[in-house]
Amino acid sequence: MAAFLVSIDPLTDSKCYLIEEEGHVLIIDPNQKEEIARIVKEHQWVIDDVILTHEHCDHMQGLNDLRENYKFPVIAQEKCSKNLANRVKNMSGMMGTYLYFKNGEKQIIPYEPFTCEPAEITFDKSYEFSWENHRFELTSVPGHTAGSISILMDEINLFSGDYLLPSDEDPTIFPGGSKEDYEKYAKPWMENLKEGLHIYPGHGQDYILKK
Repeated sequence: MAAFLVSIDPLTDSKCYLIEEEGHVLIIDPNQKEEIARIVKEHQWVIDDVILTHEHCDHMQGLNDLRENYKFPVIAQEKCSKNLANRVKNMSGMMGTYLYFKNGEKQIIPYEPFTCEPAEITFDKSYEFSWENHRFELTSVPGHTAGSISILMDEINLFSGDYLLPSDEDPTIFPGGSKEDYEKYAKPWMENLKEGLHIYPGHGQDYILKK
């Protein structure tokens, strides 16, 4: 049975999920390089894949460092892959300002803008694969960003990125957000999810979906 470990970035509260099976690990949203590298090194894990739920910097700021030290393919929706190289669309160009207002204008938090190279594996609508006897279904769900996806593991675990957050924050207000896409794609997708799914969001506590 796969083990789930979580790394939480103290600046942005973004969550990285490390799914381990038999010494191999699949990483969803590598948010902070030091903690992820420490966990992988401590357990002597082999990184098989990295999946990005979307292109915002708080969900992939550890990617460049991981790529320098390990070899693995990155899997992302094609628009997400393209936007990794854009400091506006990946949000790194404004993250310092966002954090300043988020903490009530009490402290200026330096945040260096950055870009990442494209993903090695990209897709448009959907992508499915097996890993260590687990089944993954990746589905494009634009609205929060153009490259946002959901990740369904074994039909019971759903990694939802910045959708289905425990908070009621509007998911369309950040760079790449589209109210039109949200209403057309994301909202119907969420409404059609089956009850009982274990939701692992990009921020906040995981929970069981109830309708």
